[in-house]
Amino acid sequence: MEIAKKEFKLKIGEKLNIYFLGDTHEGNCNHADTELKEAVRIILNDPGGYWIGMGDYVEAINSKDPRFNPVEIAEYYRLKDLKDLPKKQADYIFAKLKPIEGKCLALLIGNHEESYMRHGGFDVYDYFRNLFSTSAHNPGHAPPKLGYVGFYRIILSQPKSDAHYKVDIALNHGIGGGGYREGYPINKVHDCFRWVDAEICVMGHIHALVEDSKKIQGVNNAVNLDKRERFYGSSGCFLWTFQEGKTNYFEHKGKNESDMGMLKAEITQTHPRHNKPRIKLEKIKLG
Repeated sequence: MEIAKKEFKLKIGEKLNIYFLGDTHEGNCNHADTELKEAVRIILNDPGGYWIGMGDYVEAINSKDPRFNPVEIAEYYRLKDLKDLPKKQADYIFAKLKPIEGKCLALLIGNHEESYMRHGGFDVYDYFRNLFSTSAHNPGHAPPKLGYVGFYRIILSQPKSDAHYKVDIALNHGIGGGGYREGYPINKVHDCFRWVDAEICVMGHIHALVEDSKKIQGVNNAVNLDKRERFYGSSGCFLWTFQEGKTNYFEHKGKNESDMGMLKAEITQTHPRHNKPRIKLEKIKLG
């Protein structure tokens, strides 16, 4: 687990939008390239927009992997790419994300990168991260690697004021993936963050785009009852389950179509006396 933090100075009413973008599975024949381009466009054109990578950027399944199936490789890859397939996939996905590299706050690792690191002898996660020449977290430097599970703390302050408030974002590439019923995705999100205390909790992995919120009873500094709202979600994906004329290992699992898109956390600066910003978790559906 890793922890990172960044301070943002916002005037009252200004918004900070954080997009959770992951499970792109570059290299798979069902990779949703058009939808990913739209996601990049949305983030690029949002002046208050930043993003956190949720992992599984690349398919990272090569010919030595028992899961390997040549018909599942995207058709724009060439035979010679098989020699360094995950590396080539990392180059491709970074090229697609390069317009928003300066808006990236942090990167998680996914189970596909993690598996290849263990069995493929190449750290594709570190390689992908080092393709970034800059980031929103630290301009001029690559974004931090938070691993499979991490926290990102947003510190909101105001110009010419010492008032500040923290928003903790709990991140997990994701757990599960074997559920079939309609309520499974959001139940798995709550399972994932059952013992976590953070304002926003987001995971990926299950290719579902869901969001929820709960109010928790507490006591504030003035010793008054305080209802603290917590936000939970799964960040969607950019990999179709079913495509005519293509074979994909997901379509054999008897599940419904994947949810194309990403989550957005909208954090609005409020007056200092309110002592906390307004938060909203929104589904950005694409495709």
